[in-house]
Amino acid sequence: MEDLIAKKYAKAILTRNDANEFYELMLKLVPAFSLDKFKLILNSYDIKKEEKLNIIMSFFEKTTPNFTNFIRLLAHNSRLNLIPQIVEELRKQKALKEQLYSGTVFSQDSISLDKITELEQKLSKKFNVSIKLDNQITNMQGIKISLDELGYEISFSMQGLKTKMSDYILKTL
Repeated sequence: MEDLIAKKYAKAILTRNDANEFYELMLKLVPAFSLDKFKLILNSYDIKKEEKLNIIMSFFEKTTPNFTNFIRLLAHNSRLNLIPQIVEELRKQKALKEQLYSGTVFSQDSISLDKITELEQKLSKKFNVSIKLDNQITNMQGIKISLDELGYEISFSMQGLKTKMSDYILKTL
């Protein structure tokens, strides 16, 4: 339900001429939502909506009246907790419009920037869109590339290759 509401707000923002400005300003708020105390404040019924609005607006030195009114609307409708979903939806819509997609390379060790750039170029050529990859360190053996927005995932592990080779050898005997 919250995703649908966030999509409606994002759609309304995207119709504006200053949609990029809204996106950039809202992006500054997202890290605060990783703090449990911040989320408790926003979800508390003991704190007045005006106080919550002041807390959110304290993140900015200067904003436009339109952005302030938007945040005021979210506060009035008790929807400040939707800001991360709205930002994510704006990011997705912006990526679709610009044909710029993001993905993740999962690996056990850090991958050099040159290798990441090479992967980005090859995948961009394959899908005919621009792709930006981030490297995430995991404890999994091998490498996995995930492009969620394109529905693409590929993984490679030495253990998997050894298993397939063993199966193939056993079948030929």
